This record gives sequence, structure tokens and C-alpha cells, in this order.
Amino acid sequence: MTSENPVATAATEAAPAWVDRRPEPAALVAHIAAGGDPFELVERPGWFSFTAFDTFERCPRQYALRYLCRQPEEWPSWPAAEYGSAAHAAFEAFTRERRERAARGEPVPTREELGRWFDDAFDRTSLSVAPDADSWRSKAGPMLDLFWAGEQPGVPAVSPAAAGPSAAADLLDAPDTIGEEIRFCLPVELDPDTSALVTGYIDRVDRLPGGDVEVIDYKSGNGDPARAAASLQLGIYALGCRDALGLGRPARVTLYFVERGLRAGAGRLDAELDELRLDLASRARAIRSSSFPETPGPWACRWCDFAATCPAASQSDSR
Repeated sequence: MTSENPVATAATEAAPAWVDRRPEPAALVAHIAAGGDPFELVERPGWFSFTAFDTFERCPRQYALRYLCRQPEEWPSWPAAEYGSAAHAAFEAFTRERRERAARGEPVPTREELGRWFDDAFDRTSLSVAPDADSWRSKAGPMLDLFWAGEQPGVPAVSPAAAGPSAAADLLDAPDTIGEEIRFCLPVELDPDTSALVTGYIDRVDRLPGGDVEVIDYKSGNGDPARAAASLQLGIYALGCRDALGLGRPARVTLYFVERGLRAGAGRLDAELDELRLDLASRARAIRSSSFPETPGPWACRWCDFAATCPAASQSDSR
């Protein structure tokens, strides 16, 4: 198969001549399930993301089904995920409109406008026609109140209870968001002759009063604020910000728990990011050399999109 990805490598020399034709997903699934090497039929992956790394760590077989076989997901979108997507869309619309209006010297968006942007996004989800649609809509009200209040001048950029020693809580004169859903493509060297891309979309990047930047990732639902300090996802975003986007090392990476109005921030040192870059290359090499064994278990199989057809799922007590 000829890839449009400039850093993707060719298939192995042992691959059959018809490697240029991607097989049907079901055929590739059967090939892998029988113990076959998937790279006899498809190229080794040339790009990765946090979600890809996370999926492989949870279950290599699940990674293969999703990213190599392109197997259609068996389960519909989780309601919480659709709710979170609607919230993300509303926040993105709010900060973008605020920035554009500020450039025109106009007032910032109102709480009512924020609500309309959420409703517009919610109406595009399957939740809008679900029996409990009104319950989901009512749940959004307090979250939107907290978000709007947190975007007003004079609000700490990091919630005091969540701020660690490396993440001082600046008071925002006026939140200065410089971009939303910012895509980055970070080349990493796998060996002297092979590179791959680590890609992602950063929910939001703010300019702090001192000129540095802050990376923000929205989280709907519950979560542990302490995760900010060790989050692989935030580390990848910080590395992308520094090495791919040219914005410099972020002064702070923040998990924004929007349903609690809580911002949990942590710092990242250059040495930490340099080490992470090596770690990402190691993870990519592990995926490219894997035989993608299944790892059945209650947690992995319960949330797997392919459990209904994966033979290994029957070994789990989760379903």
C-alpha cells in the first residue's frame, strides 16, 4: 500500500506482492486471530497518538483491530462521550468567539450564548433523541454556569486546591486563548533511517500574563486532579507545543474538570519532555514489532468496542 504519510515506511521485504491492496477488515482480523503477522498484509504504522498508545497498552489486539484492520466499532457511542463532545464544542465556540470579538472591540459572549452553542452541538448527537435527553440537558446547566464564571477576569488560572508547587495560580486579567483544537504533528526518530509522527489535537492553548503558554485539556465527568502531574496525554501535548508548534515549553499543563469548575495544573521540565520523546519512540517501536496478542480481562473487555466478535473476550467475565 502506498501511503500519503511522508514518514510512513514501506512494508517489510517479506510482504507479498499484493501488499498494495488493503485486505477486507474481516480477512485481516481472521489473519491476526490465526496467529498471522499483520504486517504481511499491511504497512507498519507511521503515525501514532495518545489514544493509539493508550489502546495498545490496554490491549494490543484491540489496537490492531482499530488501527490496522480499521474494523468498524461494534458498539454505539457512549452517552457520556457524546455529552462531552457537545460540551467541548460549546467551549470551543465560546473562546473562539470571545477572541474574535475582542479583536473587533466588542463585548465577550454571554452565558445565554454559551448555552445556545451547547444546545446546537447537543442537537447533533444521538442523545438529543434519547429517552433521557432532558436529563442530559439539565445536567449541562450547572457545568455551563461554572465554565462561564471561570472565564471571567480575576479568576485563578489554576484552582488553589489543585495547584502544586510547580504550578502557581495566576490571576487572569482576561483569559487570553490563542487557539482551540490545535493540531500538531511531531516527528520522532525510531532508528537512524526511520521516523514516525505523533499527532494530536490540543483542546485549548492560553497565553498567560507573563507571556508563556498553558495547555488545557477539558475533562467532563469525574477524575483525579492529581493526574495532571503524570498525564501521558498532557505530556504529549506539551511536547507537541514545544517541538512541533513552536510555542515554547508550556509553563503549565492543565486538566480542566468542567463539571466541577476545577483546574488542576502541573509543570513540565525540558528534561522531562526530552525523556518523553525517547519514550514515545520506544512505544512506537514496540507497536511496529508487536504480534498483537490479546489481553482479556474484566476491565479491558468491558469497554472494548470489539468484544462481541473477539474470541478472547469470551475468556473474560465482563460480559
